[in-house]
Amino acid sequence: MERLSGLDASFLYIESPTQPLHVCSILELDTSTVPGGYTFEHLRDELALRIAAIPEFRAKLADSQLNLDYPVWVEDEAFDLDRHLLRIGLPSPGGRRELAEVCGHIATAPLERDRPLWEMWVIEGVCDTDPCAGGMLAVRTKVHHAAVDGVSGANLF
Repeated sequence: MERLSGLDASFLYIESPTQPLHVCSILELDTSTVPGGYTFEHLRDELALRIAAIPEFRAKLADSQLNLDYPVWVEDEAFDLDRHLLRIGLPSPGGRRELAEVCGHIATAPLERDRPLWEMWVIEGVCDTDPCAGGMLAVRTKVHHAAVDGVSGANLF
């Protein structure tokens, strides 16, 4: 159990439906370099192994006793990777415009506070050439600012 700092708690308190306070990033990956080829299932299995070593990604918020202090991080005993790792296909033609639209839509949805405050979206069907050569995908991550800042987020990834 670790108590949030006043600054981190403030990110929870000032968040609103029209102003989510999560941090987003996007990675573009060339899957043609993956030994044995890319599958979503393999990516999921590898991520599951790594998350076991990252307690921050398995922690959720809990109120302090009588709510007299800032919330605390506690282990989510019901942690389910499938609630955090999501998969979507990019609409045709799969270019920058479609990727930006999907990423923008993902960014607008707030994170659910009853589970660890992060999501990872695997976006398949990204075309960086014309015609689409395949082998590209994007990974969109979204983590609440109460859980990470720029430096700690970079270190986690």
